[in-house]
Amino acid sequence: MKLFNRDKPRICEAVPFIYDYARRSKRSDAYKRTYRCIAKKLEDYEKSRGVRVCSNTFTDSVAEDFIVFMKDKNLMLNTVSSDFDKLSFMFRKMCKRNYEVDWSFEDVRPGTEDTVNVSITSEEIERIYHMPIRAKEREIVRDMFVANCLIGMRFGDFSKLTNDNIKNDFIFRKTKKTGEPVQVPIHRIVKEILDKYHGFPPYDKSQQNYNKIIKNICKQAGITDKVLWERTVGHKVVRKTYKRYELVSSHTARRSFATNAYLAGIQAARIMLITGHKTESSFFMYIKIAKSENAKELENHPFFQKLP
Repeated sequence: MKLFNRDKPRICEAVPFIYDYARRSKRSDAYKRTYRCIAKKLEDYEKSRGVRVCSNTFTDSVAEDFIVFMKDKNLMLNTVSSDFDKLSFMFRKMCKRNYEVDWSFEDVRPGTEDTVNVSITSEEIERIYHMPIRAKEREIVRDMFVANCLIGMRFGDFSKLTNDNIKNDFIFRKTKKTGEPVQVPIHRIVKEILDKYHGFPPYDKSQQNYNKIIKNICKQAGITDKVLWERTVGHKVVRKTYKRYELVSSHTARRSFATNAYLAGIQAARIMLITGHKTESSFFMYIKIAKSENAKELENHPFFQKLP
């Protein structure tokens, strides 16, 4: 890593620092790949602007220009915001390693927007589970999806479950992302699926293939109501309309679990012990409850009952 004259303030070039951080990290390959990607984007910015970004030259004006550069590439606003947060984290790391940093970049915020994610209702889960399916691969994917709608793990954790993760009537798993241990009671339908396969359904194909199949299954199940998709892409707001099944993916199962558990009356704090959310605010941003569902739930609350 290139350092400057030690008689002057101790500074470093940002791109080599980030590449070095990724190389030395003891975290997962995906984590290291993420920061190599951040370094490459900053490197592309430097080439585009003809500048060299150092620990003490990433000012508020440079930060704002970097955001413009990212938006010029037609990236979604949340992607820009996520990348900027990771880059800011790198400059905080530089400070901790005693490099001089210009903290004015902390005043810059790209902004974020709510994502359009869908969930599957409890009734729809039952419908999918009992739907006749002939092809064996489709049946396995269906059973996997239904099971995880009732377990609520990230796909990477769920797909690695074996009989060793079952103890009595509970599923145990140490999550890959956070390292936190999770314990989930076995739902009646999950028990039926485990009995059917003498364990968890076997599946060794890609997650992309899984997502393609589950979209088709949800289409077959009649999950075809329209959903408005709205995103800031680059400098423009893009609006599209999708049928709900088109937005279903492997992660929909986890979101559906959290949403349905909450609608069933389970306390948010108990669900968070399974989903891993640290705050109720992040949990409520995660679950998907339509305003009509919310109104229906509130209808029978004592506060809204008519006076006799």
